[in-house]
This record gives sequence, C-alpha cells and structure tokens, in this order.
Amino acid sequence: MESPASPTARALLALAGASHAARPLVTEDADVLDKGKCEAEGFYAHLKPSGFDASKGWTLQGSCGIGGNTQAILAYSRARSGGETAQGLLLGGKTAIITREGEGLGLTLAWGLTGVKAQGSSFEHEQTYLNLVATREIAASWTAHANLGWVRSESADANSTTWNLAIEKSLREGLDVVGEVYGDDRSKPWVGTGLRWSASDRLSLNASVAVQNDTPRLRLWTVGFKYAF
Repeated sequence: MESPASPTARALLALAGASHAARPLVTEDADVLDKGKCEAEGFYAHLKPSGFDASKGWTLQGSCGIGGNTQAILAYSRARSGGETAQGLLLGGKTAIITREGEGLGLTLAWGLTGVKAQGSSFEHEQTYLNLVATREIAASWTAHANLGWVRSESADANSTTWNLAIEKSLREGLDVVGEVYGDDRSKPWVGTGLRWSASDRLSLNASVAVQNDTPRLRLWTVGFKYAF
C-alpha cells in the first residue's frame, strides 16, 4: 500500500499544484469571480524527473463566484507514474481584500484543503494552505502578480513558506505570454513560461513549461483550457 508521501502521490501534488491558479501560471492572481459567474477548467500535465520515469496526470476544476467578494473552487486530479495511480481533491477559494479596479492594486487571500488517495488506500487529508495574493498593472499591457503563502503537509508533518512572482505581457488582443519564478523554503525554485490564447469571449487555451534545477532535475509541461459561463 502506498502512503500519501509515495513518489506517485508526490507527483500528483506537483501536477495538481496549479489547479487553483490563473492558468497557465502556477502563480495565483488577485481577481475574484463575480457572484453567479463560473469557470470550468482542465489541463493535462507531464512531469519528468531526470533519470526517472515520467508522471502524467490531468485536472478538472470548477469555480464560481458566491458573493461576499469570494469564489469557491473544487478540483479533481489523477496522476500515474511507474504503474501506480493516485487521485487528488482540492476544495478552496479566494476572497478579495482589495478589489482590483483598472490599473490599481488587487489584494486577495486564497485558501484551501487538498486530499490524496494513493492506490489501494482511501482519501487522506494532505495539505492546508493560505496564500496572500497581489496583482497590479505595472505598465501598458504588463501585469505583475506576487504571492506569499503557508502550506501545511500532513504526510511530511511540516510547514512550508511558499512564494511566487509572475508577469504577463499582452502581445495583442487575446494573446498573452507569461513568465514566473516560484518555490518554497525547502527546495530550489521553479522557473516557467507559457502562453494564453482567447479563442472566443468564453473559451481560452493555454500551455506552459517549467524547470526546477534540483536533484533530480524536474521538467513540467502542461496544456489546458478555460471556459467561462
């Protein structure tokens, strides 16, 4: 029986780590959906540690504005590595502290719980997180995001401080390029980049690649979509 700290379960957490984020960024943004507005998202991810088998997984997520400057988020993830499979659930949300208007600053608290089900076991609570999120337009067509967070891992019996810095550039209407660096106080940082394309007023497509120069060296790429309704 695998524990939540097994390689497959850890891979799942890495693959699903962006499930509550502003795809294709892992870095969260401060925007919160208005009451009654919803988004459905999905992405496929491929995580390759240098010298080891790749982990492959997917995430489906739904989020809706529920009023009180808050949106709720529910996500399901599934990953496979080395013949083993793990599943994950995320229940969370974002609550705006300062609502972003125009070029001004937005400040939001993101929060949530995650659970992991390793093959042959039942779902167990794995993580609790809080994340302070800031977003601001810093120049015409340039937007910056910064996160500072806390994560509690039950399997590791440890607390971690997380951080993210990201920037978006609008290349033209409906096409954005993004770049980010992110990590925690227990490992080397990730560096990533990606593209977001608005196929219509409701549908957007995205892709990303990120690298962590730790031991082993990790490379993560993803492709996904978002549909607003």
